[in-house]
Amino acid sequence: MPPGEEEGRWCLEDGGAVIKPASEIYNAEGVERLTYNNPYNLYIERVWFDGKIVFAVEQGEIDVPIESIKVAQEYQVVYSVDLDERGKVKGEPDRVDGQYNIYDSVPGMEKYSPLWQFNYVIVPRDYEPNTLRSEQDCLASGYEIRKSTVVEN
Repeated sequence: MPPGEEEGRWCLEDGGAVIKPASEIYNAEGVERLTYNNPYNLYIERVWFDGKIVFAVEQGEIDVPIESIKVAQEYQVVYSVDLDERGKVKGEPDRVDGQYNIYDSVPGMEKYSPLWQFNYVIVPRDYEPNTLRSEQDCLASGYEIRKSTVVEN
């Protein structure tokens, strides 16, 4: 790549920008083929998107005017959650151990945003973790979904 080039569709390896041919996004098991060295030691989480596993960096909850900004939808599968009159969580949700959160979009999609509005999917105690793996699974499940005003980046 020319030394003066400011941006491009690069891969980054040990501080250098490298041009590589495009490859498949997911491996045979449906897991995102991501390489990331995590130089800032951030927490990485596995999440479901459309039945495939992708990786996300969570930076925490932010207080934003949800009605006037673009947000993507994130689903968290829980046994129970208590929301106040403003749609904020009171206490910690009773999460299903081992269940990954679920995203409705990924970068490159029109509805994608790096800001995630939480939707809590209330499941019974006999729910098997990771049965729900997509937004469509959540919406078609028949389980109650509580939309909150909680937003994370």
